[in-house]
Amino acid sequence: MKQVLLILLVFITISCNAQIYPLNYKEDVPNGAYYKDLDGELDKYVGLWKGTWNGKTVYLELKKIKDYSDGTHPYYKDRILGERKIIASNGTVEIDRISNFGSEGTEFWGIGFNLKNGNIKRLYFSPRNMCRKTGTLDITNFTGNQMTLHFEYLPSIIDPNCQHNAYVDQYGDFPINFPKDIVLTKQ
Repeated sequence: MKQVLLILLVFITISCNAQIYPLNYKEDVPNGAYYKDLDGELDKYVGLWKGTWNGKTVYLELKKIKDYSDGTHPYYKDRILGERKIIASNGTVEIDRISNFGSEGTEFWGIGFNLKNGNIKRLYFSPRNMCRKTGTLDITNFTGNQMTLHFEYLPSIIDPNCQHNAYVDQYGDFPINFPKDIVLTKQ
C-alpha cells in the first residue's frame, strides 16, 4: 500500500511540474514546460502532400510530434517534421526519405513565422549531404487542401571541401532537388 501511495505521489508531483502553455506563448515559462498545440493550429499541415515540378512528382509528408529541447532552458513543443520523395518523369525514384521517415533526423521542421511577414508560416529545410546548406520554405498561400511553398537558402559558411563544389561551379546551384516554388495538394 505504501508503494502505491508513493508512486501516486511521484506521478502527481511530476504532473504538476509539467505545465502546459499555448503553442505561441511569449512569456517566460518554467523548465520542462510544454508548448502544446491546444487549438490544433498545426493539424491542417499534417499529411501527405503532392505536387509536380519540371516533370517530376514531389511528395512531402508532414507529421506533428512532441519535441524536446534540452538546452539551458529545456522545454517540450509540438512541431511539424517532414520528409520528401521525388520521382522523375520516367518513374525513377531520385529521393525517398518518406519510407524511413525520421530514421536519421528529418529534412523539414517547423512551423515558424517569417520575420519579414508574420502572417507567412515557415518550414526549415536541411537537405542531407549538402554540406550544411539549409533553407526555408515559406507557405505563401494555404487554402483548403492546397499550399504554395517558396524555397530560399539561408546564409551559410562555404565549405571548401564540399563534394558539390564542382557542380555549383558548373550549374550555379547545389543539387538540392527541390523546386523554388511549388503548389502542393493534400492527398
